[in-house]
Amino acid sequence: MSFFRSYWIAFLFLAVQVFGQTPAAIPVPADVPSPKAGQQPSISLSPAVVMAHGSFGQGLTQVLTLSNQTGIEFAFDLVAEDVIVKDGQRIYVAAGETPRGIAATAVFSQKTVIIKPYTSASVEMRITIPAETGVRAIVAIFRGTNRLQSAQSAVGMTASLGALLTFNLTDNLKLDPQAIQVKAATEAANMSISQWITNSGTEPAFLEGTAVVLNAAGGLIGRTPFTGQRLLPGERLQFTADYPEQLSPGSYKTLCSFQFEGKTLTSDTAFKVP
Repeated sequence: MSFFRSYWIAFLFLAVQVFGQTPAAIPVPADVPSPKAGQQPSISLSPAVVMAHGSFGQGLTQVLTLSNQTGIEFAFDLVAEDVIVKDGQRIYVAAGETPRGIAATAVFSQKTVIIKPYTSASVEMRITIPAETGVRAIVAIFRGTNRLQSAQSAVGMTASLGALLTFNLTDNLKLDPQAIQVKAATEAANMSISQWITNSGTEPAFLEGTAVVLNAAGGLIGRTPFTGQRLLPGERLQFTADYPEQLSPGSYKTLCSFQFEGKTLTSDTAFKVP
């Protein structure tokens, strides 16, 4: 049984190692399928992000589907890596190098996959969450093995795609917001509202939020959304929203509200427009 909730969102992880210049045109064999009218060449992996809720010792299964909408055949090796946070930054660690890591338990239904032009292929990944693990995220990587010829060099490029999987295993979800910063509008830029937030708990959180602008009497002037971001344990990120409307001189208040895991985090601050 899978305990994953899949979120089909924008492509998250694309690692491309370029060793040459612009790829040369590669002839397409006559027997490959044709693309649909108006379809742009692309390689995509879905789901790009998976958020799981489970418990220590639990076995989980996820199906990953790679789609090749190009006229070229691609080959990939499958590996898993643990994702940890060090000094506020994400680090990808090879399976087996993190104590009680999750990536080391990953078993793929096939270790190599070949994707023909204009087709897709699915791979099943099974993992077991180790007891008392401190890891809360892994990345399942489709690591490209074929090189594409470049125009000016005999050496080409390879591409790798990956899906991020996060795990909420306890109720220890804690976020620490810092003071809201309001940057006045200029002739070249809108007013911006920003706030740094740190995940000081042990569980991941995906935050979506809105900044509301109120006048001195508390009346609603307008609102603007923050771009949603994912905070792993120990991670610190800045959320910024542009406010497009021009405010008249006076006193105002902004209220920043973020939603995550059925909870709400709210902060406010007063500011003036000269």
